[in-house]
Amino acid sequence: MKKFLVLVVLLVVAFSFSACTFRIVDFTVISSKNTDVKGKVGKRVKGSDGKCIMLGIPNMKEAIDRAIQKEPGADALIDGVVYQKSYPFYMVYEVEGTAINTKAR
Repeated sequence: MKKFLVLVVLLVVAFSFSACTFRIVDFTVISSKNTDVKGKVGKRVKGSDGKCIMLGIPNMKEAIDRAIQKEPGADALIDGVVYQKSYPFYMVYEVEGTAINTKAR
């Protein structure tokens, strides 16, 4: 029994020092402040990407792209919010923002 307890403690210690790194998102412009961006402002849109943890990791960029694609001609989001929701064995990124077409002035 004592050997089992030592093994469990060693596994917990080893697990606590392990780490995993992965790319979350690429961005062209990012700010946490309200800014005046020139362009044609569209409607408020939402996008999400979710996966079972055992089958992969959801991609925040995919969620952002899905939100932008919901407004024809849009190429960016302003006043956006990103949510990460975790459930047992399932994780979701949800993105909400106002779509904008920066090329149409």
